[in-house]
Amino acid sequence: MNIKKSFLIIAFIGLMIPTADAQGLLQKAKSGNVRSMYELANQYYNGIGMLQSYKDAFVWYKQAADKNNVESQYKTAYMYENGLGTTQNLTNAFNYYLKAAERGNEKSQMKVATMFDQGIGTTKSLARAMLWYRVCAERNEVYAQRRLGDMYLEGNPVEQNLQEAAYWYEKAVAQNDTPSMACLAYILSCNQSVKPDYERALSLIDIPLRNNDPIAQFTYAEMLYYGNGIEKDPQKAMQYYNLAGEQGLSLAKEMNAIYRYNKYQDMSGFLDMDIKKITRAESWLILGKEYEYGINLKQDSKEAEKCYRKAAELGNVEAINQLSLLEAVRLSKKRR
Repeated sequence: MNIKKSFLIIAFIGLMIPTADAQGLLQKAKSGNVRSMYELANQYYNGIGMLQSYKDAFVWYKQAADKNNVESQYKTAYMYENGLGTTQNLTNAFNYYLKAAERGNEKSQMKVATMFDQGIGTTKSLARAMLWYRVCAERNEVYAQRRLGDMYLEGNPVEQNLQEAAYWYEKAVAQNDTPSMACLAYILSCNQSVKPDYERALSLIDIPLRNNDPIAQFTYAEMLYYGNGIEKDPQKAMQYYNLAGEQGLSLAKEMNAIYRYNKYQDMSGFLDMDIKKITRAESWLILGKEYEYGINLKQDSKEAEKCYRKAAELGNVEAINQLSLLEAVRLSKKRR
């Protein structure tokens, strides 16, 4: 047997025999010392003073976790989540993360927020996710800041509030978060409840555009289409609407549907859309006319009125006039 192989065998045997310190730690852990349980679990987990063993690490982390050791609660949750030393169990993972989160463990707080957000290991609850994201965001966790911005922008689970969305996106942008740059640019250019700042919007979307971000593509398309802060170029705008639509952004899909309808009388774009995601008055006007006259859709006066009403609520003058005409026809029929 050569010297190198002999050395490796001796080293391996040495790892198999716990050091005096490890043996002392094991005795303390067995006697019920919670801190020793946690430290022993760390040694098994990292292979310090003994062979690495996720199975033994899990046993001791869980014992310490069940005696309210917060670090062990986090590690037990992590091992349940990833199936290390035990069978993967996302429900158990969530429960241990929650225990640690409630006792202030920062990593667990972020985990609990994302698991509530995505419905992993627990029932999905955006409201509860939002509470935990706020805890994380207030200590400057960038992902939590972005998700709070998203929730206020989307109006779910709270009422839409663009000022609040911009506030949290600004904090994330300060940490160079690219998706937040795109969303903040959208808010600053969408002409809703926040004062437009097209110059800043353009500067914000530069990096997200290079990263193929669909919100940035849509925002740039809108600015090109309407000539907001940039030279008007509808043809170039449609290229960016298409890019964003191809990535599944419903706002861009809707604009593509409007374009195809106006140019080719093609309704397929609207038929492929989720009607709940339609946001533009022009879209509701088109649908109203289609239902009223039965050109590409089956004639339905009630549906026509619903669509005109939605367009009118968004300030479309033509839709208001169409509603007046429908009412006049209705009154005329009653007099007969």
